[in-house]
Amino acid sequence: MVGYSVIDNDIGLDELVAKWGSDGVASVAMDFEEESNLHCYGEYVCTMQLFDGSRYYLVDCLALSRTEEGRASLRAFLEGPIEKVMFACQSDAALARKTLGIQLANIYDIRILAMALGLTGNLSSLEEKYIKADVSETPSLEAPLYGSKKKFQTANWMRRPIPRDQIVYALGDVEHLFELRAILEEEVSQTLSVSKQKEIAYEMKRCALAKNPERPGWEKICNYRLLGHRERVFIKHYFLARDSVARRRNVPASRVLAKQDIVGMAKAQDWRGFVPVGSRELEAAFSKAHENALKELRKPVV
Repeated sequence: MVGYSVIDNDIGLDELVAKWGSDGVASVAMDFEEESNLHCYGEYVCTMQLFDGSRYYLVDCLALSRTEEGRASLRAFLEGPIEKVMFACQSDAALARKTLGIQLANIYDIRILAMALGLTGNLSSLEEKYIKADVSETPSLEAPLYGSKKKFQTANWMRRPIPRDQIVYALGDVEHLFELRAILEEEVSQTLSVSKQKEIAYEMKRCALAKNPERPGWEKICNYRLLGHRERVFIKHYFLARDSVARRRNVPASRVLAKQDIVGMAKAQDWRGFVPVGSRELEAAFSKAHENALKELRKPVV
């Protein structure tokens, strides 16, 4: 892996985009690393990895998102005309909408090509199939990182400075996107019909858009759709109570109370027996949530 640059302010990102414009760079490889209620409360786009074919860039999205100028620079790039080559962009696009209010635009998702060819694996499996990476290679900033990627999927990307091995992993995720795109495009052109290629082109234009309306968090809890009306009301208010405590403590909500306990409380329509005895903060929060649920149930259905 060749050298890389760190960008942690709006001036740096604006200058990079301007340089690409003057150099005629129309397409860059891109990926995100995120925090999603694993090490602290909330969801964040932490880093953005970019590769323009000759140099790598690690953009500190946490730093940029703290200022209006930084958010404006992120928006100008992510919603701008430069094509961004990604793999499986949907979750990253959803997170950008939710946390930054940005709709990714001009995305080229090579997973669409892979799926059309019947390749359902992840990015690593494509790299192993087509790039023939040496999985035994020792990680370094001069060489790509392969193997043992699972530990980085649960790494803390909120940490600053970012640990060296995490940087290698992050930049490695954009290293082969251009190569894979060229290989898969060739296979598509050689093996798929013209009509199928048109379908791929249509999907590509819409790949970063939301496919379904965003649902609130409590509706994503397992078996929510199987619950009755009363249980759904209770699960909503218990979920919101847990969320408020997690926000105050700045911890993942799962550390406050497990999802299955929220479901159990909703089915019992009572929080007692699920909340640790003696925790005044939790007792107060869930007692208030219980009252709010009863109030909502007493309201006439319009």
